[in-house]
Amino acid sequence: MSKRSLSLAVFACIALALTFSARAKADTVYVDGSYAFANGGYGIPPYGGTLNGQSAQFFCVDFSTPIYAGQSWQANVTSLTGSSFSLTRLGNQTTYLEMAWLVTQMMSTTNQLQQAKDQYAIWSFTGGPNPYGTNSSMIAAALAAVQNGFTGAGWEILTPTGAAGQEFLFFVGVPEPGQLLLLLVGLGIVAIAAREKGNAAKATA
Repeated sequence: MSKRSLSLAVFACIALALTFSARAKADTVYVDGSYAFANGGYGIPPYGGTLNGQSAQFFCVDFSTPIYAGQSWQANVTSLTGSSFSLTRLGNQTTYLEMAWLVTQMMSTTNQLQQAKDQYAIWSFTGGPNPYGTNSSMIAAALAAVQNGFTGAGWEILTPTGAAGQEFLFFVGVPEPGQLLLLLVGLGIVAIAAREKGNAAKATA
């Protein structure tokens, strides 16, 4: 690899590190008060709002903390596929994986009763009600899904930095634009290095 390619590689690594560092900082969560529908006096997610000023949908996993329309707070971000959950309120990866699986089930149907049952099962981890008597069986199904390989890829936990604000699950799904750009830059560097290596081999042949 030439000095120019090496310099580009170093630059890309530094930029990528800065990108992840910035993502690791607290994000700004804003809730506008909207939700999918009401059941038993509770708003069933997804909740509408913004994350760092961008339109977003949030899935509430925190029954014990009330919030109101127009509220905003700072939140630490934890990847559900990460190795540390010290910044989360429950601190248990398996629990959050079960919650995320229940959200995926909730969003895979248009049946509002089933969606409500899924959400109540999620809330049961933080003391929520059990109006349909289905929480235990649904949590058992969620645990089985996790044990059978559900990874939670693409999901993040947004945990308030203070006491105010609810803890949410948020689906990222794909790399952020900055990370995707750096990935493309990295692939370009690999291609340049391979081409230069090939040219050098031809020159010495």
